[in-house]
Formats: sequence, structure tokens, C-alpha cells
Amino acid sequence: MTSLFAVAFLGTLPAIAQQLEEVLGTGDLGQIKNDFDSYAANLRDYLTNYNNSVKTFQPLEVQIQLGITDSSGSLDLPNPVSAPESIRNQIFQYSISDKFETNPAIYGSIVSNEVNRYIIRGSADTLLGADGQVRLKNKLEATQNIVRNAEKSYQEAQRKNVEIQRFNIPTFQGNDPMNSQVRAIQGLAELQLQSIEIQKDQSKIMAEMLGRSIQSQNDLQYTNLNLANISQQNEDSNRARRVEAAAEVARLLRVTSQTDLFRKGSAAPSLESTPPDSENNPPDSENSPPPVLSQKSNQDKLMVEKCGFLVSIFLLKLAPMAPMMF
Repeated sequence: MTSLFAVAFLGTLPAIAQQLEEVLGTGDLGQIKNDFDSYAANLRDYLTNYNNSVKTFQPLEVQIQLGITDSSGSLDLPNPVSAPESIRNQIFQYSISDKFETNPAIYGSIVSNEVNRYIIRGSADTLLGADGQVRLKNKLEATQNIVRNAEKSYQEAQRKNVEIQRFNIPTFQGNDPMNSQVRAIQGLAELQLQSIEIQKDQSKIMAEMLGRSIQSQNDLQYTNLNLANISQQNEDSNRARRVEAAAEVARLLRVTSQTDLFRKGSAAPSLESTPPDSENNPPDSENSPPPVLSQKSNQDKLMVEKCGFLVSIFLLKLAPMAPMMF
């Protein structure tokens, strides 16, 4: 009877092992192509969204979307090298500028860097946004279910193994075939139980690795976002510094022109002089300056002031090109 129960137990262990393998192969895990297609679709939707482009690249949102779309490959992902390069070349070729950067070369470099930051923000939104969190939640729940079901399968196999060990297997003398058969059945049962336990432990290890991988991926996205923000702050600081330097140059030139004008006005000789004596005094008509000469002096002063003012306005308009002056 004991041998028959052992044989029955061994017959149930393969079924338990097969059930465990089915558990390990089910769930929302392993759908690599579907997951990647979903990620690529969400990223494309973010990058080609008109509101996102207007908010970041106005008035170049159309050129940016076309550049990103044209640089996409077979996986429908934008090329992070060719997309910014093509946009930079277009800006330089057509001499496009904005109110802060009149140099197309500098402006093209700034826009290309912003394209890279735009792609980074899109990737972070795809992984950590609403749809991305749904995908991660499904994977985590499927992983937890696999670990839970593997634990149940192992407990069932262990319970059946305990039941067979409760029976006292009779001891046969000599080299009885029944004695060897019973011991072989017990050994096979122990090996099968150990195999199920190993698979159960492997499922836990793989679940832990998947959880750590997801956490590392999220941390990497936060790191990329911080680097993008730091890059944006550096460009804003450089732009403000260039504008301030150009404005300071314009102010210095204006002060210099006004100083030169003041010096010329103070160094002009007086047209009225005290006559030495009554004998050598010229007539009153000769002492008074000619009206034509006085008007000409006033016109020169006004002309110098206008020139200084026009130079100041011209330099203020060329403020973004101040770095090329140094």
C-alpha cells in the first residue's frame, strides 16, 4: 500500500511542476515587443504634440516637429544626433534668429540643445507618466502573482511529501526488489520537491531583479531631467550675461561720447575779450561774434549728441552679439 501511495505521489509531482512552469510563464511579463511599441507610441505622441512644441519652440514648432519626424527610424524613435543637427543646419542656412540671438550660428546651437532636452523630457514623461505607470503597475502585479503562485505550488508539493513520509515503509531482508523500489521512489520524490523549491526561489530572485531594474530606470530618468534643467539654467545665465555685457558696452560708449562733447564745449575759446585800452578797442560790430559762426557751433553740438544717441541705440540692438566682440 505504501508503495502504491508513493507511486501516486510521484505521479502528482510532475503535474505540480508543470503547473509551476505555467505560472512562471503567464502574466504581463515577457511581452517585449508590445511594451516597446507602447513606449514608442507614447513618446511619439508627446514629441509631436502641438501644445508641447509651441510651449517650447515657438515660433519654430513646425520645423521642430518635421525634423523629429524625419529623423525617426524603423522603431519610430527620433535620432538624438541627426534631429538636432538637421534643425541647426536649417537655422543657419536660412539665417533664422530671435529677439535675443541675432547670430544664426549661436541661435541654431541653442535650439539644437533644446531639442535634446525636449526628447529627454518626452522619455521621462513616457516612462513615468500616466500610461507609463499603468505599464509598470501591470508588470509589478504580474510579478507578484507569479511569486505568490510559485509559493503555493511549493507548499502543495511539500504537503504531499510530508503525507507520504508518515507511512512506515516495511523493511525487507536481503536484496529484495521491493525494498530498492521504495527507496528509489522516495529519492525521486525528494529530488522533485527540491526542483520545485529551486524554481520557487528563482522566481523570487527574478522578481527582485525586475523591481530593482524598474527603480534604477526611474532614478535614471530623474537624473536625466535634473541634467536637462541644469543645462537650461546655464543657457539662461549665459544669455542674461551676454545681454548685460552688451548693454554695459553701449552705456560706456554713450558716456564716452558725452564726455568728449563736454570737453570740446569747455575748451572752445571765448569770443568776447576785454579790450586792453580805449585806443585799441575795435568797434562794437567787430566785438560781437558773427551770427553765422554761433549758429554753426550749436549745430555741431547737436550733431555730436545725435551721433552718440544713435550709436547707443545701435549697440543695444546688437546686444546678443556681444560675445563675438570679446
